[in-house]
Amino acid sequence: MKAKKTVAVIGAGIVGLNTAYKSAREGMDVTIFEMQDFPPANASAIAGGMLAPFSEIEVMPLKFVQAGLKGISFWKENLGSEQGKAMQNTGSLFIAHPEDKHMLERFAQHMPAASDDWQWVEGEALAEIEPMVAGRFTRGLYIPSEANVHPLVVMDILAKKLKDMGANIIQKEADPKELEKDFDWVIDCRGWVDGIDDDLRGVKGEIILLENKEFKLSRPVRMMHPRYPLYIIPRPNNVFAVGASAIENADEDDGLVFLRSAMELMSAAYSLHPSFGDAKVLDMSSAIRPSYMDNLPRININDNGEAERGYIRCNGTFRHGYMLSPVMAGCVSHYIATGEQNEDFSLFSGQYNFHIADEAA
Repeated sequence: MKAKKTVAVIGAGIVGLNTAYKSAREGMDVTIFEMQDFPPANASAIAGGMLAPFSEIEVMPLKFVQAGLKGISFWKENLGSEQGKAMQNTGSLFIAHPEDKHMLERFAQHMPAASDDWQWVEGEALAEIEPMVAGRFTRGLYIPSEANVHPLVVMDILAKKLKDMGANIIQKEADPKELEKDFDWVIDCRGWVDGIDDDLRGVKGEIILLENKEFKLSRPVRMMHPRYPLYIIPRPNNVFAVGASAIENADEDDGLVFLRSAMELMSAAYSLHPSFGDAKVLDMSSAIRPSYMDNLPRININDNGEAERGYIRCNGTFRHGYMLSPVMAGCVSHYIATGEQNEDFSLFSGQYNFHIADEAA
């Protein structure tokens, strides 16, 4: 009987957890190394958890948008009985203030090329899906097929599933070179770490948690903004996550939020509904999101020409970790199991760009 392949995954963020999970499902012996307590205080833990591929249609090649739909399917299929507390399948709503309505209209022009599953909502239609938003906005763009997950809940579910499959999460700062001595494959999912990948940069993602008992949302709302995408996500117990991805700065990974950002995020919530003026600030956090210059993730493999042992680096998920990490993990686990690249692997080759995407479409 052939021995199980042994796999070391470095990093217990969402990319590492999904890669470990899919590798374990392929029958591999998996160990995860994470330098922090679990769940780690990193970009995965403070993310919005958006599964919103069509929301990225202006900045992401169409093939990645289609891959994002596979990410949504993965979560629906694998959360099982936990799906109710971990995932919302209620779509996304886009809105804009009158001075920014041209941005909403421009965004809508891209949608027919990607999907027929969207619609303008105004008047009674808007009031039906989000009555408290309809009181202040007259028109929105609704995408029913998008979704979102609760990051900490999802990370905990994956960790429990991994434990049930015999995988371990070890709190230890791991050196890939050392691990290569004891494991067939080392998969590096550490995100932004200075000195590992010169092409990688850090984007500071910031999020604020607000408690507002006077306001309700049934789905994430994206507010079109001239400087950056802004989102407001409903969570249990009258909590709302308000965030954006805007600050190209990885010099200080201290978990703190800039005053300017805090003011803008809170102002966005208040402009959505005045009841946020009396909301309580529960938390403000930041983390460094790993990103390449095209904001598209990559898989780099060093296997010395034979798919028996090697080192793989998965990185650059930017703000798409929860949406694309299941697809990336499938590419990696399939390659280790078979020595072949699956149909999605080319997306993460680092060679993909808008020109290629247009031809592929």
